[in-house]
Amino acid sequence: MDNKKIYISISHLLFNINKNDKLKYFLRKEEAFRKEVIKLIDLLLLLESDKFKCRYNRKKVAAEFAKAYVKITKVSNRFEAADDDINSEEIYAEYSRVVTFINENYKVMRKTLTNEEEIFTIEDIESNAKLSSDYVKKMDEKLDEEAKEKAEKEAKENAEKEKANSDKKKTNSSTENMNQENFNQQQNFFGGNMGGNMGGNVPPNIFMNPKFYPFKTKPKYMPLIKKLFTVLMLATIIFYVALVVYIGTVRVDLSYKNDDSLIKVLFPTFDGWNSSFDYWFVVDGKVSQNYGKISTNLDIFAKSSTNVGSIIFAIFYLLWFGYMGYTFWKKQDSSRLKYRVSGFTLLIVAIFIFFLLFEVSGSISKDLIMNKWDSYQYLKISPSKDVFIDNDFSKFIETLSSTYSSQISIITSLSICALVSSILTLMGALMLVVVNPKKDVQKIMKARTEQTNATMAAMQGKHYEIDPSLFDEDEQEQS
Repeated sequence: MDNKKIYISISHLLFNINKNDKLKYFLRKEEAFRKEVIKLIDLLLLLESDKFKCRYNRKKVAAEFAKAYVKITKVSNRFEAADDDINSEEIYAEYSRVVTFINENYKVMRKTLTNEEEIFTIEDIESNAKLSSDYVKKMDEKLDEEAKEKAEKEAKENAEKEKANSDKKKTNSSTENMNQENFNQQQNFFGGNMGGNMGGNVPPNIFMNPKFYPFKTKPKYMPLIKKLFTVLMLATIIFYVALVVYIGTVRVDLSYKNDDSLIKVLFPTFDGWNSSFDYWFVVDGKVSQNYGKISTNLDIFAKSSTNVGSIIFAIFYLLWFGYMGYTFWKKQDSSRLKYRVSGFTLLIVAIFIFFLLFEVSGSISKDLIMNKWDSYQYLKISPSKDVFIDNDFSKFIETLSSTYSSQISIITSLSICALVSSILTLMGALMLVVVNPKKDVQKIMKARTEQTNATMAAMQGKHYEIDPSLFDEDEQEQS
């Protein structure tokens, strides 16, 4: 299903609750209803995350509904995005389940709950986030009266049944059980579930339970592999950051005003530095471009920039990899986080590593670095029209490589280290893809069946025990 449509449907459901006094009253009074609304807001936060980027008329509304919830219920709660392993079908199933819950318990028509014709704004959410004390008092009195009438009716019915069956011991025992059941129904009614067939026992969503592990295996060495992968990622990005920062500090002087400038090594026969001249590119005897003046302060890669963009890019990935490493290293309570890595995370890492490999492979040797200056072999000086002074490019490269020999050695060493760690990181990512547990389709199907059975039983006022084998009760590892 389309995530944006689901986001809009959940938003409208919350708004329809927000503007209905009756539902706001039960939201304040009943914890079971509050839990359902909290789940809906958590799902909105997930759909607003970078993974889905859903919006309502280009606005994020989850936080606004959270504020409205607090104002209506006068209860502070923590709201956080639901587990991002949940798919679109499961999110929509959760939305449908809440609609059924409200329809069955509070006798509000599904059409009213799912109406999406009214376009609302954040101001509309704020203006409806209130519940008058007069309405609360009126509803309290109404429910008290209905509860009293129901209790009297049930008590009368129970008395008649007891009298009719008083001569039969077995029947008496059965009647006592029935009275106990009626008493429990009264207790549920007084607990606030007006006409509530579910008795306040709303079955939790199995797929949002952290103990539900919908995968076939728990790789024994996955936590260790994740830690080693973190070390490789951080080593790679640290080498790359060090490389780009250091390259920016190694500057080559090409200013003709300085006696020791390498531009004079490139043009040893030219002595008109104090006169007017231009730089030209001449390829195979053909004049291709008039440069006029050239940059006089370049890095060792023949670039005039200071690598600021590359440095910012590298630092961003350093912080991001650092955070990802922190999540890999810290103790995880959920098996889904402990024994599995998101495929999207590995894809982002792989994209960056391929970019980094492309960047550092061009500087793993002195010859490759010197090749970055090849365009200067076509540079000529023109002191007058149609007169061009040849350069001594081989002497220029020889002097450049000898003058910056130690700096070039450092650059090649950092490049090789970054290249090796990048390759190892890619191998680690591939290993994680191979080891990553596959989804247990049978277990997921069973969970869906159990969820349906629990919901149907709760709607009939019955208790249903969800199969405990669906949940992790220990941390037993499988190889």
